Amino acid sequence: MLIKNDNTKNSGNMAIVKRNIITTGLSGKLGNNLVFRQRKGKTILSVAVHYSGKRSFAQEQQKNRFKKASLYANTQKHDPELMEEYNKVAKEKGIYSGYNLAVSDYFHPPTIEKINIRNYHGEIGDVIEIIAFDDFKVKRIELEIYSSDGNLIEKGLAYESNQNGKWHYAASVANSEYKGDKIVVKAFDYPGNETDKEVVLD
Repeated sequence: MLIKNDNTKNSGNMAIVKRNIITTGLSGKLGNNLVFRQRKGKTILSVAVHYSGKRSFAQEQQKNRFKKASLYANTQKHDPELMEEYNKVAKEKGIYSGYNLAVSDYFHPPTIEKINIRNYHGEIGDVIEIIAFDDFKVKRIELEIYSSDGNLIEKGLAYESNQNGKWHYAASVANSEYKGDKIVVKAFDYPGNETDKEVVLD
């Protein structure tokens, strides 16, 4: 195929093909060196990028993470209820598919925005509020309370109080000497990503 120079506009290693009935609308790779793309109604000709040498350790790690993310997303297809939820949330977020959201979910751990301790006074039934989000859903939240010398006082699961990221944990152990104690909150998403946050009681 011959492309005359007067029908192209060069820009570095890229050219815009103009008034050429052979290449107009063409998209894809030609041989080993040329690539045609369509952009805003124009045919773009560029030189194909060739990679040589071995991948770096970081590139191999990223490749393996993508493999695991794809495996996770494919596995969800065997869980119709969960996949339906992925599809529903994907539609709400304007994402192409539930599969794509599942892949993204694998890469993004949940975030813990806030641990509200103003209603905790060391009494049984005192409620600690946690606000946490995920690009899909937070699966569960665990909470632990440690004394100032590092001993575990209590631990348990928080419960989701609404759909706006609010979770509540009700204390189950009396703890009158709570000042200086530490609260550790752990948020998990469906792929198993974990985010931890802690706060010291005063």
